[in-house]
Amino acid sequence: MWQTFPVTHEGGEAEYQWFPVILDGTGSRGRVMSVSKVDCTVEKKNGDVCHGGGRGEPAVCLEMETPTPTPHPPDSKPPPTTPKDAVAAACASAAEPPDSVHVVTDSGDNRHHHGDGGEDLVFEENCCTRTVERVHSAVQAHFRHRKRLVHRVVKVAVLLGYLVYFALAMRHRFGDEGSVTLLVLTLFGAGLWGGRWVVRRTQCMPLKKWAKQLRGTRKAGHLCVVLKWSSRIGAVVFITVFLMINVWTENPENLRSLLGIVAFIALLFCFSHNPSKVNWHTVFWAVVQQMTLGVLILRTSWGLMLFDWVGRAVKSFLDFGLAGARFLFGEESWKVHRLAIITVSIMVYFNAFIASLFHLGVVQAVISSFGRFLGHCLGTGPIESFAASANIFISLTETPLVLRPYLSKMTKAELHAVMTCGFASISGAVLGAYAQFGIPANHLLAASVMSAPAALAASRLMYPETKHSKFRNMDCTEIGDMRRRNLWEAVSRGAGHAGGLAMATLTNQLAFVALLALVNAVLRWFGDRVGVEDVTFKWVCSYLFYPVVYAMGTQASDCRTVASLLGIKLFGTPIMAYTELADLRTNRLRLEEYVAAGNATWDWQGEDVVLSLSNATLVGGVIAERSEVIALYMLCGISTITSIGVCLGVMLSLAEDRKEDITGMVVNTLVAGNFASFLTAAIAGLMISGKPLPT
Repeated sequence: MWQTFPVTHEGGEAEYQWFPVILDGTGSRGRVMSVSKVDCTVEKKNGDVCHGGGRGEPAVCLEMETPTPTPHPPDSKPPPTTPKDAVAAACASAAEPPDSVHVVTDSGDNRHHHGDGGEDLVFEENCCTRTVERVHSAVQAHFRHRKRLVHRVVKVAVLLGYLVYFALAMRHRFGDEGSVTLLVLTLFGAGLWGGRWVVRRTQCMPLKKWAKQLRGTRKAGHLCVVLKWSSRIGAVVFITVFLMINVWTENPENLRSLLGIVAFIALLFCFSHNPSKVNWHTVFWAVVQQMTLGVLILRTSWGLMLFDWVGRAVKSFLDFGLAGARFLFGEESWKVHRLAIITVSIMVYFNAFIASLFHLGVVQAVISSFGRFLGHCLGTGPIESFAASANIFISLTETPLVLRPYLSKMTKAELHAVMTCGFASISGAVLGAYAQFGIPANHLLAASVMSAPAALAASRLMYPETKHSKFRNMDCTEIGDMRRRNLWEAVSRGAGHAGGLAMATLTNQLAFVALLALVNAVLRWFGDRVGVEDVTFKWVCSYLFYPVVYAMGTQASDCRTVASLLGIKLFGTPIMAYTELADLRTNRLRLEEYVAAGNATWDWQGEDVVLSLSNATLVGGVIAERSEVIALYMLCGISTITSIGVCLGVMLSLAEDRKEDITGMVVNTLVAGNFASFLTAAIAGLMISGKPLPT
């Protein structure tokens, strides 16, 4: 709503002042959105004064918020009903600060301007236009007053329609891949909705009230201690029994990975910023969570089947990302530059999809549910729990954007956890690109989920929390609002952001390959000077990281190959390491097919494997399936030297006031992110069985 008043002013245009205004005699109250010149005398905080004037003077436009009914006390004076009285009331209550902060003014005639700079047209009113306006206003008012009812009716109608469709689909054809997918998605959505409904409803249940009454009492303290230690002892007993029965008896070599887990935790503790303040509750339950996931994924038949099905579903979903590549480059031409085109296509496609789900609130629901679970189990705050959960879906560059309002007020430990979680995981878009190179999507997804608690454990070991967080009592559901004006804007922004990220990935890849060729040439030159041949970057890394990959449980004969992959990932890009791992996996499958056909004649020729009967050479050789899986989990993260620049660029642009903290911790978080991946790989090595895994 607009009101225009004639005013005069001495000493130039006054600064903006905000006033609440009574609009009419019915008690409706609005709030002035802007004012630069007012027909009154008001002393501003800075000493400026506006003086009253008369007719013919310049005008000021006051933009009002939508008025809402406000009751007036019985002894209050009647509200002003004229523009002049309205301004007087505004001046009398100038000390009241409003909620609005938008400013629009006009110092010309009585015609006012809108945000686009145009002037309102003058329309002649008649009975028809007045009738249409009254009907339009009545419909709007009716909808505003019954908005919740309308939304509920729409939701119920959509739910009933989906239930009818689901019943028809199950009746028409049940048992094939499509019906199983529809059933799983329906159960997942129902479980997510039901869980959120239960959480809301249990706020007023007797058990909740009893817990609130018990909180802070001596009895509650004793009960918490009993529950805490009984759960810890139970977890230790269960893990010990499981390892003795299922690991020691079947694959005693797996216990080497257990020593690696202990060694990695000990190293993190030794390099901790404040080792005496480490919260071992977080570390213990993070490892327990990882082991539980490892048992479900790698040890149970139904867990293997579930993640195998999820992996195939994810692979099928990501294949649609190549439709754009086929359209732009042709059905066959895009394969000429397969690496670059796959990377760009999958990243753009998946980011656009995730952005649309963010706009609809689907991703926030999943992240907040998983974040609350992590926070409850590990004792971490909502910020760290949300960051660990979000990085399963989005990347190191996007999670800080979601957390932007909180970065300036985070403690150093929370900031460390956010950066560590970014380094320790990969986004869904990157996962899709790796899957297109031939890496099993089920293991990539499992590694992403298992890395979430590992990142929190590594961060709390390297940088324990020593301050009271300002967000400790906040719920994860309050974080992560990335809504846009509409769905199409969300898709466009998601695709645009992914395009820049994909280009950065490709340029880093190009730079690393070029620099790697230079480093290899230099190393060979130095090796020739002392009579040592074939000294390369991979050769150096194969010895440098040999103890690390051996502690994870890698088969001894494959340690040098896996260690070279770790070196490529750390000093270059994970994409290059995963492409080499995909080649090794392809070689293993070809060799197994060759042997299964009754051909047992093959031998090593340097680092390559030669199949005698088919006269084929498997370049790079082969590694055991156990070593392959451990390497896959080990490489699942973007904790590389080149990612430091990306992390600094994003974090410093969003929180310039934390520049000293961010730059001081970035290397520390990189190390913590790598150790989180090492922990995940070691637990995978501990839990992997001797049975063939789904491919």
